[in-house]
Amino acid sequence: MPHIALAQIFSRTASRAGLKLIMTQGFSPRAKISFAPELPAGVVALAEIVEMFFDDDCENLIQRMNENIPEGFSISRAIETPEDAPSLGKFCTYAEYLVRIKKDLDIQEYFNSPAIIKSKVDDNWFNFIIKAPAQNPIGSFVRPMIKENLISGWQDINIVRVAVGHYDEKLCTVNIS
Repeated sequence: MPHIALAQIFSRTASRAGLKLIMTQGFSPRAKISFAPELPAGVVALAEIVEMFFDDDCENLIQRMNENIPEGFSISRAIETPEDAPSLGKFCTYAEYLVRIKKDLDIQEYFNSPAIIKSKVDDNWFNFIIKAPAQNPIGSFVRPMIKENLISGWQDINIVRVAVGHYDEKLCTVNIS
């Protein structure tokens, strides 16, 4: 699903659920919705964050949204944020990825960066946590492999964004708490 289509999916889902979204101001008003840093085409996301602004009571929000959301999507958690909360772009300070290359190559050296705070290899998947995902997009790690002809393109690599949010040092994971 292209990143650009998500706003329409979530605004239509809210509308079908009988929830009234706050609209942006200006010439072409749109539902006030924001998302985590976008991903390149072909990168799968397992647990993304969406920020939606409602103009009414959101009782049973998760149930109402899940009853109306397209197949393949689900809402697992809803948190009411305070008025002075940082924007979603500022909130998402870390992202966790799984990467697997379709060839038998050691790709760890391409994921050696000060932006990466934790990494390990499990069952042919390279798992890592990157800080500032908006400033350190996954493409900045993949493009050098393409440039050096280790892979011919994005079709030769599997990438999954497992989570986006804050880094929990105690659990060594990324979450939205």
